[in-house]
Amino acid sequence: MRRLIIPILLLAAHPLAASYADHDLLIPVVGRGAGVAGRLFFTALWITNADDHPATLTLSYLESGHANPSPRQTTVLLAPRETHVFDPLGPPILTSNNSIGALRIEANADVVASARIYGYLPAAGPASAVAMTLTAIPTRLGVGNGQFALLHGDGASDARYKLHLVETAGAALSVVVSIEDLHGQTRAEKRIFLDRFEHVSADMHDIFPGVKLEQAIIRVRGVNGEGRVIAAGAQVMNGSHDGCAYEMSFAPEPHTRIRAPEAAVYVALALVVALAIVWRRK
Repeated sequence: MRRLIIPILLLAAHPLAASYADHDLLIPVVGRGAGVAGRLFFTALWITNADDHPATLTLSYLESGHANPSPRQTTVLLAPRETHVFDPLGPPILTSNNSIGALRIEANADVVASARIYGYLPAAGPASAVAMTLTAIPTRLGVGNGQFALLHGDGASDARYKLHLVETAGAALSVVVSIEDLHGQTRAEKRIFLDRFEHVSADMHDIFPGVKLEQAIIRVRGVNGEGRVIAAGAQVMNGSHDGCAYEMSFAPEPHTRIRAPEAAVYVALALVVALAIVWRRK
């Protein structure tokens, strides 16, 4: 009996929410279109059914620049352990061939998703593409009122840094975006309002034109509203157009909220302890 108790205890201590496999995911930025100097940008979307039963997925495209209370939706069916690749991503998932936004993936099974965002000059061809990758994030890990997230990678004078913010709970939320030096000192901040399922893409140099830091930290803090926000940073070098994506830190989940897998572990633990007590009394 003692051999059974130890593995159960280890399972209970393990952070069950650490994986990105989930029923409700969000990729903070996807899209396609023409950029600086005619450079073309595309998104390759990968989605895998991580479960052993068929999955029905609803893909909701949250177009940038406005609320999306009734977003464009596409249904995708995946067999057990099947992977589907959309390359390049476009209509009918996107609203057009020149559009940017976020993609929400809701499913009746655990799925894993990621997006490779790449760009190249038409004359040079796809073989010359530079790219960055973003992993889909569970929407339950979004920042709410009174919570904050940190993002790395800002500050380089020879690079552009885009901050992407997405509201995921269907309620408005105001956030304060702060830029900090490496010692944690706030150098400037700005409040941004996000409506229901709104995607905002903001250039950090435009938001904070007077802040000159070689390296900086971005803090996104929820200050007013019932919504939840997921954030991601994208740094692109001016000369080479080489890109790097930065994920946000995750706010701790409320202790009062126990997901089904975690509850099952606690029930199993209680049963093992009860059996151990009965066995000792015999």
